[in-house]
Amino acid sequence: MALPLVQFNDDGSCAACPEALTWLRTLSDPVAVVAVAGRYRTGKSFLLNHVLLRGAQAHQSMETARGFPVGPTTQPCTKGLWLWPCSAHTGALPDGRPCHVLVIDTEGTGATNSNDTRDTRIFALALLLSSYFIYNSQGSIDEPALSN
Repeated sequence: MALPLVQFNDDGSCAACPEALTWLRTLSDPVAVVAVAGRYRTGKSFLLNHVLLRGAQAHQSMETARGFPVGPTTQPCTKGLWLWPCSAHTGALPDGRPCHVLVIDTEGTGATNSNDTRDTRIFALALLLSSYFIYNSQGSIDEPALSN
């Protein structure tokens, strides 16, 4: 199951979640991080579940296969940054050494219960943590999307 990696408090502060930190400390190889960010309710979790995590889920039965939570409502499902803790995702660094590929899902920006400061912190943290960053958008990335 997905683990909360960074949770944001009502006062705007954030904290790393102990369970995710404990799992991360078990990794001995280097890591490569794929993070996705973008507007709320645009399919970030769905994208990760069906594209990036599909290979790991193929080795699990339907009863145990999980991913990032998704829902049919307009209310956001992801709060803060979440990590998919699967050591089966491996890759290779440019020099050939093995690495773990970590997948991070983020809370969407522009939600009705959020604010610009929180959105900026979530987006920036995902960008800074990632080796590969995916900006998920509906339609083209235009001037308003860049401004927001």
